[in-house]
Amino acid sequence: MNAKRFLKVALALVLSGVFGALAGLIGAGRPAHATGRGRSATAARLTASARPPALSRSELAERDAAHLLGLVRLPPGSKRVDSGPSGDGKLLSSPGETIGDPNLVDLHRFFVVAASATSLDAFVLSHRPLGSKRSGYGTGGVYGNTDQWFVSYSWPPVSTVLDSRTLVFSIAGLPGNRSGVRVDAEVTWLPAKPPGDLIPKGAKVLTAVLSDGLNPGESGHAPVTTTDPAKIEAIRDFINSLGVFPPGVRHCPAELGQNLTVSFAKSSDSAPFDVVVADASGCEGITVLRHGHAIQPGLSGALVPFVEHELGFS
Repeated sequence: MNAKRFLKVALALVLSGVFGALAGLIGAGRPAHATGRGRSATAARLTASARPPALSRSELAERDAAHLLGLVRLPPGSKRVDSGPSGDGKLLSSPGETIGDPNLVDLHRFFVVAASATSLDAFVLSHRPLGSKRSGYGTGGVYGNTDQWFVSYSWPPVSTVLDSRTLVFSIAGLPGNRSGVRVDAEVTWLPAKPPGDLIPKGAKVLTAVLSDGLNPGESGHAPVTTTDPAKIEAIRDFINSLGVFPPGVRHCPAELGQNLTVSFAKSSDSAPFDVVVADASGCEGITVLRHGHAIQPGLSGALVPFVEHELGFS
């Protein structure tokens, strides 16, 4: 075989392999049309073995934290260093703020910036990371001398999976009119909802009652009962869509002592098989009671306004 013919054959083989691979990738997303049962079973096994394993919730949180670190914006010329910069007086040995949650993933990076700490603080305040909202700011120092600055930005949670998603900038001055910054990406993940937290089907009667609040003017509402299957199913689906209450210590708005109680029963003459008690304020915690026993962990979400809307009272 001469050299010219050899090159043509080799090129044909390469192109055949490329198009074959593309056809395999395209075909993987379509139903198999095998002529025999054995071939279909083999294709199914190969497809299953090629599918990547699902990530755990902690792995999803770690991936999201890495993504948030990629959104950091610092002045041009900022240099990343492997550890807390020399001369920071150990002020950057820990984040300026953290979340009291056992399911916390914290990824951090250090940078040295050729600018004063106050200049860097102003830069961080004026360069909000994409998609975030500023969620915190503070300073620290001794004897009236400020030597630390803290800025935090947060993103919305990922429903029922990731709860808190925050970047924390901790800034300290360094010798030579420079500054050091520690950036922490703090992401907390929610545990999976246990099957016991799901309200089963079968309710024919739903009753909701809102208690009085602790303060004057926070009146409740008399019991409202419905047998409308659409309303019952809508409220049941909403409860089942909620995530679990986040573990650990957290800051909540004022708790005003007002609760909504929703009961699910199979008939007007039978006792409720599930009772859901929701806080109307605070962190909007929700407890599912099954035959008088609380299911743990509890849930969290704005159930009260949803039920008020569905049943026409507020």
